Amino acid sequence: MDDCKRSGGALRPGPARRWLAGIVTGLAVLLAGCATPLRGQLTAFHEWPADAPRTYRFVRSAAQRDSLEHAAWERVMRAELARAGFREAADPRFSVSFDYRVMRQLGRLVEPYPVVQPYFWWGTWGSRGGVGMGGPWPWWGPGYYPMEYMRAWYEYRLRVEIEDLAARPPRRVYEGTAVSDGLESSTPAEVLPLLARAILGDFPGPSGVTRRVEVPLEPGP
Repeated sequence: MDDCKRSGGALRPGPARRWLAGIVTGLAVLLAGCATPLRGQLTAFHEWPADAPRTYRFVRSAAQRDSLEHAAWERVMRAELARAGFREAADPRFSVSFDYRVMRQLGRLVEPYPVVQPYFWWGTWGSRGGVGMGGPWPWWGPGYYPMEYMRAWYEYRLRVEIEDLAARPPRRVYEGTAVSDGLESSTPAEVLPLLARAILGDFPGPSGVTRRVEVPLEPGP
């Protein structure tokens, strides 16, 4: 972007329109192609036992027991728990349960839309009068016009609860909730591992606070 070339001079109406359309299209592609990390909020409370082995087994609620969807999310969570140093075991120290919800909302959004703001001046073409468009940056340049419209968006919410099975009776030692908003371009399967990474990235993390988290997107293969 630092290598953008300056341009100026008089343009005839046909080439000018094509040139302006090219700039607007290019800016739209750049804005759409800028990948942003997942951002959200994480709230956690815990009384994590020091030096406890990170062995676990999943437990399901009655509603989750026969759910094929939950079984699919369980495979994703298994991979993210392994990244955080947890290991499934036949005789584990902890039980892990989670609930993953995606809620569709419809709201009014305002987004900046790139436009080109030309600088007009009177000029001549040879011996004949006319109007030309020109002038170097910053007279030529992108501007942003607020566009308001209705759009569907989604709230992604992951809650993780962990109980210590060594206690009698078992007692809860961790509960964390990560929440993020997204638009239609995201899918639940893409967001779940990032929410899990937000919770497990610096596990168990500070207790009793809500903090903003940012999880970088990993490049695809």
